[in-house]
Amino acid sequence: MKILKSLFFYISLATFFASCEQALVLKEAPYENEVELNKPFVVILPENHETGYTWFLKNDFDNNLNEHVSTVWHGNEKGVYFNFKALKLGETKLNFISRKYRDTSDFKQFTIKSISK
Repeated sequence: MKILKSLFFYISLATFFASCEQALVLKEAPYENEVELNKPFVVILPENHETGYTWFLKNDFDNNLNEHVSTVWHGNEKGVYFNFKALKLGETKLNFISRKYRDTSDFKQFTIKSISK
């Protein structure tokens, strides 16, 4: 009986964490990333603070479709996490710039399409 309770607990815990997981956006434009409506998703970009360059999200996306929830730096090894939530069905582009003062070193664009499942 104790083994069954332990098994049930670990299966429930795994299900809980799997349901909380954010969709990871990986494909840069021109490829399209599908995200589920009303679900969180994340764009992760490499960022090493020793170089002085920092990733910025340009505010030119349709914020009626996707909400920018937060930006969290997780260290030089893991990079910076841009957290979003899909609010409405549709498609928009997220533009990111790696910049140090006025010097731009990189640009990335991700096409996000919100879908209903």
